Amino acid sequence: MNGKTFGLAFVSILSILAPAFDASAWMDPWAPGFKAGPAGVKALSRTSVSNYVCTALGYEFRWRYSEGYALDLNDDGTEDQVFIIPWMGNGLNASGYDVHFLVSNGAKGRRKTVMEGYGVDKSDFVKVSCKTYFRHSQFFGHFEKSRHNHWVYQVFSFDKSGAVKCGNADFGKKFPAVTVYYIDPKFKQIELTEGDLKKIARETKPASR
Repeated sequence: MNGKTFGLAFVSILSILAPAFDASAWMDPWAPGFKAGPAGVKALSRTSVSNYVCTALGYEFRWRYSEGYALDLNDDGTEDQVFIIPWMGNGLNASGYDVHFLVSNGAKGRRKTVMEGYGVDKSDFVKVSCKTYFRHSQFFGHFEKSRHNHWVYQVFSFDKSGAVKCGNADFGKKFPAVTVYYIDPKFKQIELTEGDLKKIARETKPASR
């Protein structure tokens, strides 16, 4: 770990930049089996990033703030691509991103899926037990038993067909990890109902494009 959590630093509603969570401060005691290492991420050229973003979205100004990475997401020996594209909002949305995954799909080429996330960067792609995961953070409003705002943390993996899938099951019942939203971040898991879990699954499901 490098002192970063799912979502490196978040822009809060009440401050310009909220402090980053310290991964070792809450994840180690919460999920001691989660020992992550870097996933061998390489930066794509600015030309590749600009070509993709302008073609995919048609917003030329956004490519200047976007990042592109190459790594083997589904561990099939083929290099895949990820494009992290900011929403260009303000307040909390200043740290919001669309994450575009272009994952190898065997002889069929690549499968594209898109997820929303907060504070995303290359250190959110990690290796755990020789498998590649994407550490994901999302902002949520109230749940059934908690009327606060929340951060929800999950892990996603990638299969041989090129699809992005929830990898929470690989870590038992440790994820999704959910904590109340604070300007001064602190982690304390809250109780979730079945309805809450369905809401999280529904609202963080990657969209195929």
